[in-house]
Amino acid sequence: MSITTRRRTALSRWAALLQQRFPTLSPSQASGLALWSIGIVLARSASLHAVALALACWLPSLNPLSLRKRLQEWYLEAAAKKGSGTGHAGKHRRDWDPRTTPACLLRWILEGWPDHQLVLALDPTNFGDRFTVLAISVLYRSCAVPVMWTVLPGGEPGAWEPHWERMLKELAALLPPGWQVLVLTDRGMYSPRLFRCLVSQGWHPFLRIRAQGFWRPMGGREWLDLAELPLPRNQTRAWAGEVFKNDEGRLACTLVGYAGDGHAEPWLIVTDLAPEVARASWYGLRGWIEQGFKRVKGEGWRLPRTRISSCARLERLWLAVAVATLWVLEVGGEAEVTEEGRRHPPERTKAVGRDTPVLPDLEPGAGGKAAGRGHRGEPSSQRIWSVFGRGWNLLRNALAVGVVLVGSWHPEAWPEHPRAGLPPTRAACAAGAAVGRQGPEQRKISQITSGAHRLDSS
Repeated sequence: MSITTRRRTALSRWAALLQQRFPTLSPSQASGLALWSIGIVLARSASLHAVALALACWLPSLNPLSLRKRLQEWYLEAAAKKGSGTGHAGKHRRDWDPRTTPACLLRWILEGWPDHQLVLALDPTNFGDRFTVLAISVLYRSCAVPVMWTVLPGGEPGAWEPHWERMLKELAALLPPGWQVLVLTDRGMYSPRLFRCLVSQGWHPFLRIRAQGFWRPMGGREWLDLAELPLPRNQTRAWAGEVFKNDEGRLACTLVGYAGDGHAEPWLIVTDLAPEVARASWYGLRGWIEQGFKRVKGEGWRLPRTRISSCARLERLWLAVAVATLWVLEVGGEAEVTEEGRRHPPERTKAVGRDTPVLPDLEPGAGGKAAGRGHRGEPSSQRIWSVFGRGWNLLRNALAVGVVLVGSWHPEAWPEHPRAGLPPTRAACAAGAAVGRQGPEQRKISQITSGAHRLDSS
């Protein structure tokens, strides 16, 4: 078999796999997604010109001009496609809604995820003054996989909260019962409305706030200045109480604080978790979405180089970028775990994945069982190569000889595994109602142990 035939076969196999993963797309749309995702990996760019050139060199039998037009029409609306409105041929031109695809992306991740815990991050990113992308990403091995997004015109006034709420509700409806979700945001995104939206989905907000305003510990009468919060160096403190005095912004929650050496400002985080459970070190995972944006916009796919000027078109192209990112991280994560396994063979067979240890059982009352089960191990040594870079190199070399690699998910453990259990999601409570499981709506903040709790330093 010639190398060209092998590459054609690889393209066909990848298109068939994407058709299975994205049943809402037509065969031609799935084929276009296959071309885009392979081209993005080969070109290490999401620019139309760069992707078309990479694919034309990879499969010289493809007509470069026809290929470029095909790639472009994949993200165009029906009215802008060649032949639209010109008779019988134009009747086959149609749009596809990129907002139907997050369900497929999330299902792709969940099918291979070794436990029922996810850490999500919400963050906007700007393409200069052209676009603002609101993205929800699954955090994975110091990077992030975008699973839902909304593209808005850059620099235009308008509230983001309705977009976040819509995406969160759509995403929560896709998550099966029993999953525990921790959601992280930076201090510039905090709002009580977002906090309550997350809690209403049965998820656990972990939102950073500014050291501005006042807070009141549970049972106290006096409001205290957040800027004067007593935080010993390199120690986590947590209180049950309220933050912000004004009626509109007042929030009953757990306030978590951490002041580390070298930090210009302390971390102040609000959550619905009990003070005994929450760890400030979990907020450090939020930086992974910044690494995800760095790959999408910078040294990874260089997406800002695109000349697209339409929000709808960029939303479609973002799907190809998300698939390429997911593909690279899945392959790179498995390769990293396999290498760690060769350096440090497991003492006993693990129950999940390829030698992937599992987290402790986080269901309430299971803390004693967790100690004997082990947990997903952190990297045995400092990461020399990023999972993204490792995965990209493996895919590039495999595609060069006409091979399509696929990987599996091996998430790392959260820092400082909780000794107490996280409350189950609302969906899990509904599923367990028949056996008398208590729902989170019954776990009022007033029932949380009052006072300050000193936790292990991160």
